[in-house]
Amino acid sequence: MKLVKLSLVAALTAGAFSVASATPMEEVIKNIDVSGVLRYRYDSGSFDKYPEKVLTNSNLITSRQTHNYRAQLNFNAAIADNFKAFIQFDYNAKDGGYGVDTALNDQKGFFVRQLYLTYTNEDVATSVIAGKQQLNTIWTDNEIDGLVGTGVKVVNNSIDGLTLAAFAVDSFMEKEQATDMYGLTRMGVDSIGNMYGGAAIGSYEAFGGQLNPQLWLAYWDQVGFYYAVDAAYSTTIFDGINWTLEGAYLGNSLDSGLKDHIDGNGNFFALKGSVELNGWDVSLGGLYYGDKKKTTMTTIEDQGNIGSVLAGQEIFYTQGSNLNGDHGQNIFGYITAGYTFNETVRVGGDFVYGGTKVEHATTNNFGGKKLEAVARVDYKYSPKLDFSAFYSYVNVDADNNGKGDHNAVRLQALYKF
Repeated sequence: MKLVKLSLVAALTAGAFSVASATPMEEVIKNIDVSGVLRYRYDSGSFDKYPEKVLTNSNLITSRQTHNYRAQLNFNAAIADNFKAFIQFDYNAKDGGYGVDTALNDQKGFFVRQLYLTYTNEDVATSVIAGKQQLNTIWTDNEIDGLVGTGVKVVNNSIDGLTLAAFAVDSFMEKEQATDMYGLTRMGVDSIGNMYGGAAIGSYEAFGGQLNPQLWLAYWDQVGFYYAVDAAYSTTIFDGINWTLEGAYLGNSLDSGLKDHIDGNGNFFALKGSVELNGWDVSLGGLYYGDKKKTTMTTIEDQGNIGSVLAGQEIFYTQGSNLNGDHGQNIFGYITAGYTFNETVRVGGDFVYGGTKVEHATTNNFGGKKLEAVARVDYKYSPKLDFSAFYSYVNVDADNNGKGDHNAVRLQALYKF
């Protein structure tokens, strides 16, 4: 969307650019693209007995009524030959609607969330991105609230079907993440260094279908080495049946200096198969990760960018099952199913069953059987506007620590322009 169509954007741009440059405002407007996101969420969650022992976690939906607002406004400006400047303004607020201890931060204003410069050389199909930017790795959330860091990223597309990337990050905007921050902070680690890494991401036509492999490597100073492989293969079989198989492995070798907080190396395995036919979709999958004797981690922030091989909504936030750091060995199997009406409304559900094992259960780490049932409705009103809702029920039968139930509801409206 061009800036000339939005008077508000024009006003903001005038303040940002007219003072610093003698370029006529009309020329500035022509070289700026604008995009953004508006998101509203209503969350409500409640517990049954023993929540403090078997369910409590800051990432669960715990408040009875919460209104969450998120708005982002992006400006992408061509400022010279081969150079573009990007700036993102962000508004993130929460209102509590139940009881006297309500959360009210609706007065919080826009702040600069991302600010970076991109240089692109078309002759070698390479871009260099430097500044404050969302990391978008396999270990971090790649949605609108993913982890932001300051650094340099180099992306090359000179090989057909293959994207190569390298990055270096020397700081992380951890305060923005609140409850979603990487597990190191949650577990008391306060000394971390720079992160360096790279990725190879492919997209090929192979074996009569589409093959999408990924390879990720990273070294995080004072934390350790991270590595990940993900591959998805899709094809059409028989008469219009779309079939997809995806597998993922994420591992790490952590610094011995973390042994007081994380004393084991992480290994995560996942496999998922999906079938689509005439509006119906069904998937089966399984997960294995963690260690029953040690504390390990798989992702850096929240559940990373591996949502395509997960299911459920809240079960991976229960005690012992957090992907970004927890104590216990986890094994889960799941099934999801749904039907899409007129390519706009999908009604479906997830069922996840498994559990966590620990060698020596305590009040801070324990094993047990776990299940989650989720009902979902998604409505694609237009290419830019989506509505969605889910209801989640989680049950945990903890070893020697009783049982607990958690119910959660979320209603969401998402507009992207």
